[in-house]
Amino acid sequence: MAGPSARRVAVLSDFDGTITRTDVAEAILARFAPPEWWEIEELHRARRLGTRETMARQFALLRGDPSPWIDFVHREARLDPAFPSFLRFCRERGFPLEIVSEGLDFYVYDLMKMWGLDVPVRTNRAVFDGGPVRIEYPFAEPGCILCGTCKLRRLFELRVAGHRVVYIGDGDSDLCPAVEADVVFAKERLADLCDSESIPYHRFETFADIEREMRTWR
Repeated sequence: MAGPSARRVAVLSDFDGTITRTDVAEAILARFAPPEWWEIEELHRARRLGTRETMARQFALLRGDPSPWIDFVHREARLDPAFPSFLRFCRERGFPLEIVSEGLDFYVYDLMKMWGLDVPVRTNRAVFDGGPVRIEYPFAEPGCILCGTCKLRRLFELRVAGHRVVYIGDGDSDLCPAVEADVVFAKERLADLCDSESIPYHRFETFADIEREMRTWR
């Protein structure tokens, strides 16, 4: 598959399971939530629930101080070791890179600080007030309740600004931007969805694969 001209390229990337080696939100739920969280996840994977409602229902099963969850994430979350090199590559080429995540701010920002990553982020906001965890959606698309963070809206904003957009992801919430992106890098669930929807994509395992492909663009 030919890539776009390297001029005016912008890159959007998912976070959980893409920049991280595993899905951090799922790891938190598997460790701290009652078993009902997985029943909700199965509805989501069957495409009977949107990502926004899925996350809201799942994290409402948790309550209290998030400190133990953050400590757990510090111990368990792993960064794709090739991502820092890919970030440097994008900066050297002048490609804006942003994270668009359906995860939650309390662990996304915390992990980025721990790993020394300075990247613009759009993600959902967790509210801790002593009761069940609530989620707010500062980057939602008005009128759409399928997703909390509208990744597609950011893609369109970059395109209006004159960029050709590369999208990188691994899951269900990445399908909408994958439909519209100029180039898609996909793995795991997103790769399966692209196959089922006949969306062209590059399969990848780590960001080293993506960097290797993009270095061929002129």
